[in-house]
Amino acid sequence: MLVEIKGVHFGNQGAHLMLLAALERLVPAIPGLQVVLATGPNCSPAQVRDVAACRKLKLRKRWLDLNGLSYRWPDALDATLNRLGFAAEGQVDAILDASGFAYGGHWTEWLMVYAAAEIERGASRGRPYVFLPQAFGPFATGRASSAFAEALDRAALVCVRDEQSGQYLRELCGHVPEHCVRFPDFTIGVSGDTRAAARLGVDRSTVLLVPNRHMASASNSNAEWRAGYLQFLTELARNLLREGHKVAVLNHEGRDDAPLCDRVAAAAGGLQVIREHDPRATKGVIGSAAAVVCSRFHGCVAALSQGVPCLGTSWSHKYGALFADFGVDEWLLRDCDVPSTAARLTHLLDNRAAYAEQLLTRAATLSAQTEAMWIRVLNILRGSGKGWCAS
Repeated sequence: MLVEIKGVHFGNQGAHLMLLAALERLVPAIPGLQVVLATGPNCSPAQVRDVAACRKLKLRKRWLDLNGLSYRWPDALDATLNRLGFAAEGQVDAILDASGFAYGGHWTEWLMVYAAAEIERGASRGRPYVFLPQAFGPFATGRASSAFAEALDRAALVCVRDEQSGQYLRELCGHVPEHCVRFPDFTIGVSGDTRAAARLGVDRSTVLLVPNRHMASASNSNAEWRAGYLQFLTELARNLLREGHKVAVLNHEGRDDAPLCDRVAAAAGGLQVIREHDPRATKGVIGSAAAVVCSRFHGCVAALSQGVPCLGTSWSHKYGALFADFGVDEWLLRDCDVPSTAARLTHLLDNRAAYAEQLLTRAATLSAQTEAMWIRVLNILRGSGKGWCAS
């Protein structure tokens, strides 16, 4: 069975961790399963080979989409492509979309156009398209949004991570698709590797700052955060250092967040900047810290799921939903008030053991929901070669 995992890559710790989470659950469950990945700027052919995956043959450029031809060309061409390590859309038995947050007005409309076309082509041929848990919306009006809305009814399963995303889909489609179900982020149960933390000196006396360039960009509708984000992180780091804490900056994104991480580290007096390429190591570093002030979604997931107190900042609705899932809505920061944030951190650290127990209890509940999601997904995949069709 050939299963494409779409929307994942190696340039972002969250996207990479979603790939590892999917591989961890799928490969042992379905003998002979072969993963297909699309290469790109953050997903090289060598990286695809490292996870024993086929390269997706891409036959589109903006409005020109020739992937439909792959359903009709000779089997001999498929065999040749396979020998070269490629798989075309027409060979793929199912698509699992793990984009995380890609469909809505924040991003290019071509993502919706491509997804809609893939859903329609696959559904008419018995190939399921599954949206793994992710955030959606808000949606702008236009042909791309309309095509995406029509196609959603033919997807096999649409998993939303939060109620707001479900509301955005309801507004887009005019109804809630019957197969639209809420499930939490599916990286919660992935284990971290703490060996990097020991090597880097991150321990229970360390507070990690995890920046996100989107907080200071046009993507953030909050003008206060856009203007004051860098100063907020810098002053908070200085405050923590004066209080006797070790402070380090963790780059959870990679290349795009590097300039911001370096600026924060330099402005605060030369802080250590941590950048691990293995997302399990990154999660292990976060899990070893005393507390985290985090602006990256999967950085927040990594902290909360391992019982580490985490104050978050937000530039989209997905953050509030995550903190609500863990029962700590009040840990999401509303403004750039450094003294208030420092006081809240002190309270969390003073009561760390109790909060850790609370978070781990919630993490266990959410992990059980994720397991229910995978059972549903696996049932869809196992039926994909037996006449599955969209309603």
